[in-house]
Amino acid sequence: MIFSGSSNTAKIVQTVVSQGLRLLLATVTSILIARYLQPEGRGLYAMIVSLGSSSVILGHFTIVNSQIAFWKDGALSRALTANGLVLGVGLGTVAAVGTFAVSPLVFPNRPALILAVALSAVPAMAAIINLRGILTLQARVGIVNRSILISGLVNCVSLILLAVLGHFTISTVIVMWAVSAALPLPLYLRALRPNLSHATRELAARQLGLAGRYYIGNIAQHLLLGSVADIMLLNTLASASEAGLYSVAVVITTIARVPAEAIIQVVLPQQASGDMTASAAATTRALRLSLLCSSGCAFLLAAASPLLVPWVFGPSYEGSVPPLAVLAPGVAAYAVARLTAQYLIRLDRPLSMSGMTVGALAVNITLDLLLIPGWGAVGAALSSSIAYGLLAVIQVTWFFRARAALAELHESELQESELHENGLQESGKE
Repeated sequence: MIFSGSSNTAKIVQTVVSQGLRLLLATVTSILIARYLQPEGRGLYAMIVSLGSSSVILGHFTIVNSQIAFWKDGALSRALTANGLVLGVGLGTVAAVGTFAVSPLVFPNRPALILAVALSAVPAMAAIINLRGILTLQARVGIVNRSILISGLVNCVSLILLAVLGHFTISTVIVMWAVSAALPLPLYLRALRPNLSHATRELAARQLGLAGRYYIGNIAQHLLLGSVADIMLLNTLASASEAGLYSVAVVITTIARVPAEAIIQVVLPQQASGDMTASAAATTRALRLSLLCSSGCAFLLAAASPLLVPWVFGPSYEGSVPPLAVLAPGVAAYAVARLTAQYLIRLDRPLSMSGMTVGALAVNITLDLLLIPGWGAVGAALSSSIAYGLLAVIQVTWFFRARAALAELHESELQESELHENGLQESGKE
């Protein structure tokens, strides 16, 4: 067994199947968008969704990290749940308004009304992330998986209907994205039944204080993982078409993350609770499996992409094949970094973790500025893969050093205990 107990293995299988189905729905959705909107329209869609997703990251304020840190205190579970809803909706609203206000600076040709529709879902989406974190910590992965699947199903079916009825436009696609993204909220509210009277300002202040130290790093992580910086710079330095080609490559490489994401989700309760030794052991076992699964999927994707991409998305997306092949290894490396980060949170070194991610993003953006003008989407893919790999190496190295230090401390404590017992026995003989 990779993890203790057959139930965890079953949860991993269940999560892989659920995410596989969600990915299938997302692929159908992406194919429809790519074929009906073509590369330029696909690039515009990617820009709007990237701004909406970035606003969500700003709004949930890394509250999930504070939930992991405080979860070991069982008495705080109700307050953490209530605070997750309140902080998500409140901070999400502020983030949505702020993003719309500054959007002309990064997206001068933005369609204002369509962007406003996308941003209207941000408060609900921020609360969803917080409540999903609580459900994951409770090991209730079934509810999380069903909610994600329902959201993907609604979005996919609605786009199929739009295509059949002849109303497939950038506006209608964004409306359905916003609606489907907000759908898990009522499901989570029903499952958790958060009581707002349990929300406390004192705990909220502690959560914000801790989360704030992860905040910049979390934003950098989103810009890296979501390829938001790449897409925005491609749109500015190359063209909307190049951004569209690259966004398709990003969507396809998410397949390589499915098994690793399932492992990350299932192992989180073991990483967040119990002593550090047990948490480190669970992380080590999960790392081996995650690396094997993510690298295997990345290799298969790269090998199949020359036939898969033109056949599925159409001949106009043949340009997505080279960046996909270049990006796939980096995505596999990032899956390992994400898993490791869940353990590193317990070391209570938020500024160090943020510094690593910000550094990787700085490398990504610097390489984008150098490579995109000449290489377009391939340059963006190469810069991301290098940044992902760098972050994975740094975080995994830190993890193994921390694990070794923990083992030395444990060994030292055992030796001291043995010396103490021997001393007591000698005293008894005297």
